[in-house]
Amino acid sequence: MAKMLVGGIGDAGYGIVLNAEKQRENNIKTLMKESEYILLLSKRFSGEISPTESTMLDEWLRQSPENEQIATVYQRLWDKAAPNGKTFSPDLNADFLKVQARIRKFDQPTMQVSLGQKLMRAAAVVALLLAAILGWQQFSTLSASEIVFSSENTDNKSFVLPDGSRIWLRKGGQLVYPERWAGNERRVKLRGEGYFEVNHDPAHPFKVELEHGGSVEVLGTQFDVRQTADQTTVLVRSGKVRFSPTAQSEGPVLTANQKAVFDHSAAQVRLSNLSSLNELSWQTGGLEFVNTPLNHVVSDLERYYGVKIALRNPAMSSCPHSAPLTSQPIEKVLETLALTHQLKVKKMGERSYELSGGQCR
Repeated sequence: MAKMLVGGIGDAGYGIVLNAEKQRENNIKTLMKESEYILLLSKRFSGEISPTESTMLDEWLRQSPENEQIATVYQRLWDKAAPNGKTFSPDLNADFLKVQARIRKFDQPTMQVSLGQKLMRAAAVVALLLAAILGWQQFSTLSASEIVFSSENTDNKSFVLPDGSRIWLRKGGQLVYPERWAGNERRVKLRGEGYFEVNHDPAHPFKVELEHGGSVEVLGTQFDVRQTADQTTVLVRSGKVRFSPTAQSEGPVLTANQKAVFDHSAAQVRLSNLSSLNELSWQTGGLEFVNTPLNHVVSDLERYYGVKIALRNPAMSSCPHSAPLTSQPIEKVLETLALTHQLKVKKMGERSYELSGGQCR
């Protein structure tokens, strides 16, 4: 009998240990599963979620009010992790693996709690871990006093600086500026292409630092800066700017409808007057012509629409053409051009056209 009692107690104790271990494993599995959906929430907030993942996430959100609550809590954490428009683009999959590694360290059995409590506890732990990892990864590389505005993975973007100046960034561009300007200058750093409408303030000149060295300085104007590996281009719509192509040189002063192109390898600046401002079509949203020679009109149409247009009548090359801002299909634009100048339009291929005849008025 004594042996049976001892054996019974031993079996019961072993059973408790097994139950505790099973409970621990279940807790870890619950956290791991919840972390997968936290990852999907992060991908949705950052715009990186795939259609399949979005369907999975929606199905999970519909399963219980607790899941919807988790999503609401994490949305708030995510929003706080990227304040003041600072760039926030973490490697979500890499961070997810780090979170899973931390979850595996939880090796203590927990007390029995309700399902809702488990879900909220898991969500809180995982969300806080992710928020800490993402925030540290992003902001540890930036100066606390700098703000980064980027259009790396999106279409063109526009925003307003603290002084009221408005900036457009072309896709792939980036602008860095301080939270507060110190001294007499308003200084920003540009990568890629940006269009600037700078508020006039003679006491505080506005200066754009270029990624290959040099700068563009203005008092109040509208201008565009385009940077590639081979050259830097400055185009002025209104006002006046000084283009210094390198840190050691002070370059030309440009006024309205002028353009300067700096060739990096030749270290030379070429100046030209503009017959149109259609190089800014990415910012304006269309093409506009004011007494523009027809051969320049054709060149602008080719670049904007990605087509080839042959102007067969040489006498029409210098004929001036005016048309309001438009982004209509190329066929409509050519039809209007033909009616204005009595041209004949012929489609030669999928993206190829021919203009013949014509009368300049």
